[in-house]
Amino acid sequence: MPHGTGKIIRNIKFYNCGFCTNNLSHMFKGHSSQKVDFQARVMLIEHPVHGLILIDTGYSHRVRQNGLVSWLYNRLNPITFNPEDAIRSQLVRDKIEPDSVHTIILTHLHPDHIGGVYDFPHTKLVMSVESEGLIKKSGLRDMIFKNQIGPDVQERITAYTLENKTPLTGFSGEDLYGDGSVWLIGLPGHAHGQLGVYLPEVQLFYIGDAVWDLNYLIKDMRYFPRKVQNDYNTYMDTIGKLQTLKGVQIISTHGDEVYIHAE
Repeated sequence: MPHGTGKIIRNIKFYNCGFCTNNLSHMFKGHSSQKVDFQARVMLIEHPVHGLILIDTGYSHRVRQNGLVSWLYNRLNPITFNPEDAIRSQLVRDKIEPDSVHTIILTHLHPDHIGGVYDFPHTKLVMSVESEGLIKKSGLRDMIFKNQIGPDVQERITAYTLENKTPLTGFSGEDLYGDGSVWLIGLPGHAHGQLGVYLPEVQLFYIGDAVWDLNYLIKDMRYFPRKVQNDYNTYMDTIGKLQTLKGVQIISTHGDEVYIHAE
């Protein structure tokens, strides 16, 4: 586990909680046929004041329990998930008590990000106001499988509007704790209400699915993947802003980027 040397963020660790497999030639124009596994990455932060903070929860077995919808999802986006991949199980193996997780920040509400929420029934949930609204009126296009989050989820949500100026030029968001240690950053385009998490002390920006992998940052998407985005033009605007960032480590949910602690 990389160790921070500052006063705020001490430890950061990443977990892979299942993956989907896609052919790059089906996703991007001009790309040769190549199957790639896109991990559902989860980030755990140890905060000295607010304790353990989990960013997303990866897949769970519940992604297969929604009948025809689950079948279609897996058909279009083949999933590999085993019980030992569950984030709760991985925390236990690391001798971390899952119920000690103080907060789960959900970047957005797709199945590969909310899969493990059900397994943390007492944990505070943080998300955007837009994401909160989707829980109440979600449809197939939003790809929100409510069996993954549990029946009482509304009682545990704190939602933010992400409208304030942030340390990242061109991005708006919210200072989660008011001390500058954890910023929620608006990342519209891929999913309605998507946010990222920025840790200024270690110059780390976790961007969820704002792009699936930095290797494909400027690749031209094919028609169907474009339609999967909530708003493709906004998705491209967000990518343009990401490209302007300097001195920031960017980590995506599905990419193979490696976190190196900023000294």
